Amino acid sequence: MQKCFTVALVFFAGFLVSFNVVRNIYTLTQYRVHTHSEESEVRIPFGNQVRTSHKHAEESANEIDDIDTGGVRYGKATREEDKEDDPPPSPPPPTAVKPSPQETTDCIGDTCGCHAERNAEYWGDVVLWGETHFQPTAEACCAACKNFKPKSPDDDGCNTWVWCANEKGCSNQKYKSCWLKFHPHPEAPAVSRGPQVDWTSGALYKDPSKQELPPGKSRKFHVAVTSNDSKYVQWQMRVMYYWFKKRKAEQGPDGDMGGFTRVLHSGRPDHLMEEIPTVVVDRLQNEHGFVVLSRPNAFVQWLKKVTIEEDYVLMSEPDHLYLRPIPNLMNGDRPAAFPFFYINPKDHVKLLKKYVGDLPDKEIMRMDPIGNSPVMLHKDDLAKVASTWHDMAVRMKTDPEADKAWGWVLEMWAYTAAAKVNDVYHDLVPKFQAQPPWDTTLDGFYILHYTYGNDFTDKGVFTPGKIGQWRFDKRSYMGRIPPCPLKLPPEGTSSSVRTLIEMINEACAVLPNWDTLGIGMSVS
Repeated sequence: MQKCFTVALVFFAGFLVSFNVVRNIYTLTQYRVHTHSEESEVRIPFGNQVRTSHKHAEESANEIDDIDTGGVRYGKATREEDKEDDPPPSPPPPTAVKPSPQETTDCIGDTCGCHAERNAEYWGDVVLWGETHFQPTAEACCAACKNFKPKSPDDDGCNTWVWCANEKGCSNQKYKSCWLKFHPHPEAPAVSRGPQVDWTSGALYKDPSKQELPPGKSRKFHVAVTSNDSKYVQWQMRVMYYWFKKRKAEQGPDGDMGGFTRVLHSGRPDHLMEEIPTVVVDRLQNEHGFVVLSRPNAFVQWLKKVTIEEDYVLMSEPDHLYLRPIPNLMNGDRPAAFPFFYINPKDHVKLLKKYVGDLPDKEIMRMDPIGNSPVMLHKDDLAKVASTWHDMAVRMKTDPEADKAWGWVLEMWAYTAAAKVNDVYHDLVPKFQAQPPWDTTLDGFYILHYTYGNDFTDKGVFTPGKIGQWRFDKRSYMGRIPPCPLKLPPEGTSSSVRTLIEMINEACAVLPNWDTLGIGMSVS
């Protein structure tokens, strides 16, 4: 009897493992990751995001963020596959939590320059281990980070810290232990968050909202959006431009939002020329079956054709909805960009050396984990990067190794590499854009990026990996115009998704001739 029970138990355990692998593979194929292009998506496995050197962070990260794919890897998807097979979602958004009752300091937020938050564990490379380093408060731990002196000029300093706020300890570490770390991008460190996390963490970096600017210096930026003339992109462009105009009006004449240009890379005018400020450029002659290659080529041509009065440029996209007036988010003239979890230079050091040169591994691993949108930068930096970005994108597409490794996000990697070789470095702005349904609230965000499908039950329950009773996915309207108004999501749906639908509905109700994409309207 005992033998039969053992056999049955082993069989059941094997079934659970197989089921878990199949379930996660299915999940991986049900979500799209946007490629910062107008027409393409990618399937990318959602791997472990751990970037740390000590055990307790690795354990909690594995519990929260790792999706086991059973060793299965995914390559690029075809255009036909895009309609059915979606890649994995972004990491879940931070969870709102109550302050830890053991916290004894008021140094939360940026009250003492520490950018601290409770119930969060920031990851990074350890420069001083907390097993033997203790501080009485989070504020004192932050001060220790500020005052940390590396042993040699080649060693990393401290810009990220983690303090145990629980009297019972944190992940097998003692109360008040203080870990000092280095992260290449402290403004956007990888992080575990939630009520199950007993740590308090913080980072040291400049806040662009508190910078002191020379008197009289204009911070206005020009929005540039590349586009083709497909119906799918045109309806998105109309909605996007509606919200740009509304937010600019709300900001007033003294705000940082300046002009707007749709860079139309179809080589010919379309019927939206009078509705949306547009510059027509040529489509890349040989796109190698990859329409996204026309994007950097479009920027190269635009910079040669026009002279804008603003000093700065925001590279944006048709599926961006502006949630509020956007200020200039740059620290001085240093570019600002949104970080993407799937642009991880640590995973491609050898391949990147083919494009950025034989640099030290550490330098390559610390390249900016970004694409080209949203990115805010000085127009001179864009001019420096654009041609290299275009050339590298073409090289990567014709390089079988790079094409296989980066697939539909290849053009994003080309921008990252081009910025590196031109010494253009970016500050990361995690609040630059929200991406429903994974970002459930919109507090503090500037842009709503609606690249993912949104599926919910009629009770408002999110159904990842399963078509919902209520759903919105922009790809459902690749060959037709969305109805106006769209059906609102059911009660209980996250506020970010409801806001998305409400914003599209407001725009389409005001825009003339919505059903015909503005054809036949008179523009004054």
